Formats: sequence, structure tokens, C-alpha cells
Amino acid sequence: MNHDLVASGPTPRQRHLALLGLYASIFAFSVSFGGLVPWMALDMEARGVDATVIGLVAAAHPLGVLLMAPFTQRIVRRFGSGNAMVWCTLIAVVTLVPLAVSDSVALWLILRFVSGLAGSVPWVVTETWINVAATDRNRGRAVAIYAAIMAAGFAAGPILLHWAAVIDISPLPLFILLQVLSLIIIYALRRRAPDLEDSGGANLRGVFLALPALLSAAFVSGALDAAFFSFLPIWGLRAGLDADFALMLLSIFIAGNVILQFPIGWLADRVGPLPVLLGCGGACILAPTIILLGLSAFPFLLAIVAFVWGGCVWGTYSVALVSMGRRFSGGYLVVINAGFVMVYTFANIAAPPLAGVAIDLWNPHGLMLVALLVAASFTLLVALRRKEF
Repeated sequence: MNHDLVASGPTPRQRHLALLGLYASIFAFSVSFGGLVPWMALDMEARGVDATVIGLVAAAHPLGVLLMAPFTQRIVRRFGSGNAMVWCTLIAVVTLVPLAVSDSVALWLILRFVSGLAGSVPWVVTETWINVAATDRNRGRAVAIYAAIMAAGFAAGPILLHWAAVIDISPLPLFILLQVLSLIIIYALRRRAPDLEDSGGANLRGVFLALPALLSAAFVSGALDAAFFSFLPIWGLRAGLDADFALMLLSIFIAGNVILQFPIGWLADRVGPLPVLLGCGGACILAPTIILLGLSAFPFLLAIVAFVWGGCVWGTYSVALVSMGRRFSGGYLVVINAGFVMVYTFANIAAPPLAGVAIDLWNPHGLMLVALLVAASFTLLVALRRKEF
């Protein structure tokens, strides 16, 4: 499965312009997505919808992504990568409009599922495109900027939701406009999209068998981010932290997600992906271990650990993308990236319920035990299968 990437085609200026456009599109979309999910949950909560139903609506989008990812390469082959991104993004935007005129929970669930189906293709193609537009000299930094922008957008979405509430306007038109902006940028870039139609005979089954360690990076980042977004403040409260600090801890974790990506990407460019992945894995083992040993009694140190931990959790995702781009190219890379997105999305869906059960069994430290086991399994797999990187 070693298809070395050959730098050819676009000029450095064209590569830079493509990256800038993709970054802008990603930021607009992620701000919208980061605010839309809590807005829908709050709206349904205010209407008295059961929490279980709210959870089902929230899960519909990632489920759609998970189910569509295996078909991404076929769609790209049929329409071309640029046109596939445009049409699928347009479908995702259209699904937002009925949310403004209907409060039917069943319709919302269907729309979010369709949005996930459509959104899978731009997600996979965007990450593949960034890898193709980058070079071996700057790939770590290029992917790190992408990861930081996406994390920052997700964090900014709730802030936009808050300010819409302050000035007493509906945030939904803002979320729709942001996704329209993302669509316009993709439309303008579509002719510069790389040729990704030829999969080189790759298939998802082969990818899962040949690259389990690489794909496990998607699982550790998806599982820990999803579990912490749901339960880190709850863990803090139950561990005896002040209520404000317990909430702030999640913000500190997210800040690490964003701020540490560039230095992690720079390090991957300097020393290669494998040592950085092992380092991130080691940090993700050390953090819950020292917390279980009583770090919650020292809030300042706990904040530092949460910041570094956040960077390393999201760093596993971005550095694994760097490794992919170094070894694979073209449509082959699309198939691998589709498998990566599938694993990440599955972890997003599975981790919160698993973490919740763990907290119920060992209150409150079950969350830290789950994080420790996931990180240890990932790091061991990477150490045993170095050849994948």
C-alpha cells in the first residue's frame, strides 16, 4: 500500500491559494456547525422534548457521515472531486432551511441525517486536498493549521450562539449564511481540486487490515474529544472542583486543541510523524494517570495538564493525517481518509455512552480510566506497528 506522493502539477502559489481558500471554508463551516448543534439541543429542550430524543437527533448527523464515508470514492469518481464537494455542500446547506419553518422533531432528525450523508464527502475530500496541496516540507504545519482552524471554529460556534441570544435574534440565519459562505468558497475553488478519481485498487477492507494503527489515531482523538465535551465539567464538579473552574477546564482543554496544533505540526515536519504520535500517546497516558493519583487537588497544575492534554489528543488526528499524506496520494488517499473519518465518527458516537457508564460504575473517575485505556491501547498499537508510519 505504499504509493509515494509525487510533487507535481500546481505551482507553489496555486497550492498556497488553495490552502487559504480551504482554511476559510473550513472555518466558516465549523463555526456554523459548532453553534448549530447546541442551538438545536437548547431549542428542543425549551419545547420539552425528551433528552433521549434530543440525543437521537444529535446522533443523526454523525451516523449519516459514518454510513456515507465508504461511498465517497465512488461519488468522487462519478462527479469529480470539486463538483462532488460543491453538490454535497449545497445539499447540506439546503437541509438547514426547513429548521427555520418547522419544529417537527421527526423532520429535524431526518434533515440532520441527510446533512451527515452529504457532509461526509466534503470532509473526506477537504482533508485529502490539503494533504495533496501541501508538500513533505510543510505538510505537518499545513495540516496543523487545518486542525487548529477546525477546533477554533467549533469553539467559536457557541460564542456566536451566546451573542445572538444577547441581542435577541435567531442564530439560525447566521449559521446558514456561514455555510453558504463555505459553499461559495468551495465553488470558486472547484476547478483547482486535485484529480482523485483513481483509487488505485484500494478498498476499505484492505485499509482497515493494513493500517489499524494509523486509523486508531482517529479513534483516540474522536473518543476523547467527544467524551470530554460531554463529561469533563461533570467530572470536575464530582471531583470537588469549583463550579466555575469545572466549566473552565473544558475551555482550557479546547484551547490546547487549538493553540498546540502548530508546534505539534512543526515538530512532525522536523522529526517525522511516528515520534510525535508516540509522544502524544504518552502524554495522553500520563495525564489521566496523574489525575487519578490526586492532581485534582491542585487546580493550577490540573489546568496545565488539561491544556497540554487537549493539544495532544487533537494532535493525534492531525499528525496521522500528515503520515497519510507522506505515504499515499490521489484517490488511494481518499479511500484511506474515508476510513479515517469513519473511525473518528464511530468514536464520536460510541465514546459518550461508554464514558457515562464508566462514571456510573466508578464515580467520578471512570472517565479518566476510559481515557487511560483508550490512550494506552493506541500508543501500544502505534509502537508495535511502526511500519505504518
